[in-house]
Amino acid sequence: MAEGHFFLAIDLGAESGRGELVHLEAGKVSMEEVHRFSNRPVRLGGTLHWDFPFLFAEVTAALRAGAGAGRKIEGIGVDTWGVDFGLLGADGKLLGNPVHYRDGRTERIHDYSDPIMPRGKIFALTAYEPWAISSLFQLLAMQRDRSPLLRAAETFLNMPDLFNYFLVGIRANERSILNTSNLMGTDGQWATPVIQRFKLPEMFGRLVEPGTILGPLTDGVRQEVGGLNDVPVIATCGHDTSAAVAALPGEGQDWAFLSCGTWSILGCLIDKPVATPRCLELGFTNEYTLGGWYLARNILGLWLVQQLRRKWDAGGEPWDYDRMTAEAAKAKGDLLVDAADESFLAPADMEQALVNWIAKGGQAAPAGRGELVRCVLESLALEYARRLDSIGELVGTRPKTLYIVGGGTANKLLCQLTADACGIPVYAGADQCTALGNALVQAVGLGVLKNRDEIHQVMRNSFTLAAYEPKDAGLWADKAARYAKLVGGK
Repeated sequence: MAEGHFFLAIDLGAESGRGELVHLEAGKVSMEEVHRFSNRPVRLGGTLHWDFPFLFAEVTAALRAGAGAGRKIEGIGVDTWGVDFGLLGADGKLLGNPVHYRDGRTERIHDYSDPIMPRGKIFALTAYEPWAISSLFQLLAMQRDRSPLLRAAETFLNMPDLFNYFLVGIRANERSILNTSNLMGTDGQWATPVIQRFKLPEMFGRLVEPGTILGPLTDGVRQEVGGLNDVPVIATCGHDTSAAVAALPGEGQDWAFLSCGTWSILGCLIDKPVATPRCLELGFTNEYTLGGWYLARNILGLWLVQQLRRKWDAGGEPWDYDRMTAEAAKAKGDLLVDAADESFLAPADMEQALVNWIAKGGQAAPAGRGELVRCVLESLALEYARRLDSIGELVGTRPKTLYIVGGGTANKLLCQLTADACGIPVYAGADQCTALGNALVQAVGLGVLKNRDEIHQVMRNSFTLAAYEPKDAGLWADKAARYAKLVGGK
């Protein structure tokens, strides 16, 4: 492994973006933020758009900041959220600002699409959950509404590929981001049966693996940036979740991961996608990362705690996360709620929504705030355990170890409760995996690292992982039985 390498990772989220200068040396990685910017959608003419020109200007500002950092940067990579895209015309120009996935154009789109090809069939062909917001259904909304932009389109590019195109001038569809479109088949190629069935235009081009070197910046971008003349842009894992998965600190076999933040993503690496009806029924999807596929399921995460804090910390008496966790640690663990219940997605008052759910189930009211937080954390842990059982059902083996990454690793009580509920060792401690994964996939593309296993080793070298061993197996078996009864067959 070579030492002393610098990579620029451009990580764009739905609310903000940043440029991170990532340093790989002596088998360890660190990073320094060089630029941060907001990402504010714009509603124009009744449609919610991403402000792509603004975002591209901020990406070039991040490149300029990286160039001015005084380091020899070896690669540039861009990752973003999934599903959204831009269309290019025959002249290579962008056909309108990309539309935001929260725009209303895909409402009731399945009424249009299901008679042509049912969602179950789409899932069987693509292994990706047929969300109404996926690229396919956004395109079908344009088709249904007879959009002239769709008729004029010559090239389809998901968001990171669109940035890469305007940075380098090369059109390429990277597989991890394309996977979020319902347009990539289980063989990693274009899902031709889907594309042909829906009679979509011929606008789907070159497919590339994560870590593919695209080429240097265009002359125009180099002039604007004022440096980085020979630095290649690399099609890293363009999907932010897949970039994070690439940077997991896992070791050995039979392990799962939990990316824990506002939302939680539970999953495991797999050899090939699981595109069965049961997989779709259980709410799992298959995604692509460096080296292959992973199984994943979105779960409500610390959103519930965050909303309690938002209410409680607004008064004169502070209620921060440390206090909430300390009070929960002292409280009894008698109450449970269905942590996946839809009533918790966006309630006006999270505290009242939780109390109402507890009362509806015939349980006693929480004795105080500490007991309510304890209820939330234990319920989340039991939901993780239940979904870990689902992974075991789908892949044939229940994972024997769980790695927790992301901001939730700071909540030591949740980590311990998760170990208790799942009945397996938990290792927690790595955060900021998305930008690090972006950069380390670049390192693989450039030959600095060999493969995903070496990335995992770098992450283990770079972060201290706290170990949590399961306790009180009998008590947690009883809690699991109670939880299963509360949630029913969902």
